[in-house]
Order: sequence, then structure tokens, then C-alpha cells
Amino acid sequence: MSFKLDYRVCAVISVAILHIISLPLANCQTHDSNILIFYNANIWTVDEENPTAEAVAIKDGKFIAVASNEEVLKLKNANTRTIDLRGNFVVPGFNDNHVHFASAARFLEFNIMKAANQEEFVEKVRDVVQKLPDGDWILGGLWGAYDSWAEGSAGRQSREVFTPEMSLVEDLTRANPMFIRKFDNSEFAVNAAALKALGLSPFSPSELPEVNFIFKNGRFNGILKGKGVLPYVGPKIPNSFSHERRLEQTRRALAEIRKYGVTNVSDMSDDEQLDIYRELRETGELTVRVHFRYMLDRWHELADQGIKVGSGNEWIRLGGLKGHIDGIMGNSSARFLEPYSHDPGNRGRWRRLMVDNEGNFVEGKFLKYMLDADKAGLQLTVHAIGDEANNLLLKYLEELHQQNGVRDRRFRLVHAQVIAPGDFKRLGELGVIAEVQPFHLSDDMRWMEERIGHERCKGAYAFKSILDSGATLSFGTDWPGTAAAEYPINPMFGIYAAVTRQTLTGQPETGWFPDEKITIEEAIKAYTLNTAYANFEDSIKGSIEIGKLADLAVLSQNLLEISPDDILKTEVFYTIMGGKIVYEKGELSMK
Repeated sequence: MSFKLDYRVCAVISVAILHIISLPLANCQTHDSNILIFYNANIWTVDEENPTAEAVAIKDGKFIAVASNEEVLKLKNANTRTIDLRGNFVVPGFNDNHVHFASAARFLEFNIMKAANQEEFVEKVRDVVQKLPDGDWILGGLWGAYDSWAEGSAGRQSREVFTPEMSLVEDLTRANPMFIRKFDNSEFAVNAAALKALGLSPFSPSELPEVNFIFKNGRFNGILKGKGVLPYVGPKIPNSFSHERRLEQTRRALAEIRKYGVTNVSDMSDDEQLDIYRELRETGELTVRVHFRYMLDRWHELADQGIKVGSGNEWIRLGGLKGHIDGIMGNSSARFLEPYSHDPGNRGRWRRLMVDNEGNFVEGKFLKYMLDADKAGLQLTVHAIGDEANNLLLKYLEELHQQNGVRDRRFRLVHAQVIAPGDFKRLGELGVIAEVQPFHLSDDMRWMEERIGHERCKGAYAFKSILDSGATLSFGTDWPGTAAAEYPINPMFGIYAAVTRQTLTGQPETGWFPDEKITIEEAIKAYTLNTAYANFEDSIKGSIEIGKLADLAVLSQNLLEISPDDILKTEVFYTIMGGKIVYEKGELSMK
């Protein structure tokens, strides 16, 4: 076992101790002049020079010692708080490379994506109504996503089709208009309050010829169908919630994040969410560090404000931009070189910044955005799912290097979901950071081979091939998911997927394309230091090293030793942000 201890820091501390005034500790937080020591731990630092340790000392929110119990406990003084971790496993705080925080906050408030029966539906509605003032809308829903492809399956496996019975929640929702949708927008559900607010009547269908009111046993059952529903309803329902409601949604989402040891997220929400982060930082309620990304076509706004890579502070970092090349696998809109196996007339679609007003591809339009934003000193992160989308994006990156020059731009290829065989080597040659979300593998294999066939799936979620190319592999979740799938914030789901290549129910037995499995060490690094590197923050976070921010996760099991099957059973005992415990799960078990 090797250890690292900065004795110059220790000397300074020893002198400073003479001047420390003893103050009481509250809420597991330390005064700036105090030292906090975690000892008797099994620490995996993700620092190649000092991979393991038994204890850490923290002062002013940063690590001042990473070493053995004996060496670190030498720093103990009258104002030191010590916490015995009883042999439990410690890693750097998890750094999620891709979340949609505002959507997740709303999703946590109400969703019925996995509801399989009316009892679950009614309970979800009862729960959300208790949180809302009268008059607030209930939106979202997304039912049915797991009907044809059951959760945990490795292929088509249907369950009984679920459709919400709105009559069961009429009494609950009299004061709250409710407009919810099926995951594929083929059906919509409304309550009486929503019908009134929208000016709709099931007894006047001729007024809206493309809106079909569905009747059951002679009574309107709350279900709407037809192409005219969204065009009519969309402008009449709120496109945002009150600031107070969003604050509460954010607080609940932060609590969810804390439970899973996540200390940093890369987010792509709206401007109000950024304002909420700042507001909660002022009140001391922000418990995750945020790498915030604007949309690519807003690059000039950031440039005009002087924002570049690295702008911001240790809590809220700016300077990144998010662009989109193609669609997603969930609705078969990811762009492929050949048609979808299940839909021979479809190769997917290009996104808004790739096309003209009629939807026709415009050569060089997206590249121009990339060139301009890159010249302004901003970081590019671009969504590409299908093999054609990834192929084209790599060509654009080559052009970017040629026109703007080769430099440390840390280009993030977002998702890198299906790569053509000949394109893997280009990832390493171009210094790409593959911003992937490994749980996509576990969930998406329900329908992947049905959509693109077995052969193309060899290049899907190919984590080992990405690493072997020399590219940097960065992990995250895509929390809360898409309209067709739910992706939890829990890092254990992604780590499990990367090392087993199985569904949550352990299918297939040897893993899906098992040659693409990676090691547990590689997976932890991808979820910590590599994402910090992707954020241009590897000098201050991502590993447990002297001088870095003291962000930690204390886990219930040693991920390096347990069977991969047990990864999903791993819980977080402590989440620690800058030396402050922001989440604690009961009493530690003895290891």
C-alpha cells in the first residue's frame, strides 16, 4: 500500500493550530479553521501515483493529507473531528457527465412511465396532488414505455398494456387540471378540470376533426387521440411552472442526487434552472457542483459576455455548449448509414441546426456553428447517436482541427452510441472524449437488435473499443431519460452495465457483446476523474489527492472485490461535498 502526505502543509497546520479557537460542530460541518479526518477506510483514490489509502484529512474544503491511519491521525488536535469509516469503501464523488436537471426535477414530481396498473397510477396522482396548490397543472405522464419491451428484458417481451383510467382520479384532481400523454404521443389523458380550461367538450367533436374523444361503455373515458391534439392543446397549457414550484422540484432532485454519491453534474437545462442553482448556492442549499451547458446556437451570447472554458467557480462552471446532430434510438430517429431493420424506409433524421426550414440537410451549416464557437474559446459537446451521425461529426472535427488549429479543446462526443467499424480509430486520433451513458446499454437492448440488427449492434455502446482507440471514456446517466426510457441518477446502474453488459435482471448470461466489457477500475475512473477531465476540472476534482476538492462517496461494498452481480446492491453511506457531509444513511456497517 502506498501513501501520500504533504509535510509542508502539515508544518503550516501545526503552527496554525496554536491560533485555532474551539467552536462547536453542527450538522456534520466543520468550521474553516478546523480539520476533519476520515480514517479506518478502504480508499480507492483514482490517483495512479497513490491509488490506495486508509485516511484523509480535510481543511477548508480540500484534502490536506491522503495516507495511512497513523500518518493522518498525527494531524489531530483539539478542534479536529474524526470519523471512523469502519473499513468501508471510499471513492471520489461521482461526476455525472450528462443530466437534464430541470426535466429530472419535473419527472421526480410526477411520472407514470413504469406504471403497470391503476393502483400505481392513482397513488402517483395522489402523491403529486398533495404537493401542489390549487390551479397548478399536472403534466407529463409518459405511460406505456415498458408495455411492448418490458423492463429488464433483453428483447421484445410484452406486458399487459396499461392505459390510465381517468375516472379514478377525478375526485383527487378537481382543483388541478391534468393533461398527460403516452410515451409516443399516440394517446393523451385529461381530467374534467383540464377539459374546462382547454375549452374542450367530448360532445362537440366536429369542432376539432383531428381530435378523437374515446368513449368506453358510452362514456368519455378521458382519452384523446389524433394529430390535432398537441397543436390545439400545446398553446393552451403552461410551458413552465412557477418559480416556487421549480424551487421545490430542484430541492427534491438535489436530495435524490445526494443519495447516490453524485457530487458533480453536467447539465443542459434552461436559464431559469441556472438562476435557481445560483439562488440555492446563496442560501447554502446547493449540494452538487454544476457544469452548465448552453445550446450551441447561443454561442455568441456567451462570447459577448466574455465567457470561455473555465468561467465560473468551483460550484457553477460555464463555458460549454451542447449541439445535436441527429435524433434518438427511442423513437428511431437516430441517423444511420443504412435504413432501420424494422422500418426500411427510415434512416433517421438530422436535427434543427443541420437543416433548412423545410427540413433539408444543409452542408456546412452545423460546421459553421462549431467553427465560430470554437474560435470564441468555448467547449463543444455534440450529440450523435447513429453511425452516420457519428461519422459526419468526426469529419467536422477533422475540419475544425484543420481550420482552427489543433489544441486542447477536449471535444465531447455525446453518447457515441453506435459507431461504424472504421470510425473507432478516429476517436483516438482526434482526441475525442466519448461522453457515454452506459445504462443506455442495459435498457436499450430491449429493442436494439430489432431496430438495427445484430451486425450493427457490434458497434453499439462499445466501451472497450472506445478505450482501445485511445479516446477518453467519460460516464454519466442522461437522467431522467427519454420519453421511451427512464435512466436513474444512481451511478451503480451505469457501472454495472459497463462491466457486465447485462440488463438489470442479468440478461444475457454472458453479457451482450461481452468483448466490449471494461474493468471495474476503468468504470470508476470514467465516472470520476475522466469526467472531471472532460470538464477541464481534473486539476481540482475527480480523484482523492492533496489540494483537490474534498468530494467523496462512502459505499457499503468494495466495488473492486465484490462480484459484478452485487454492484446493484451497493448503497451510499455518506456523500461528502467539500468536507461537509450532505447525505448520511444511518449507521455504518463494520467491514
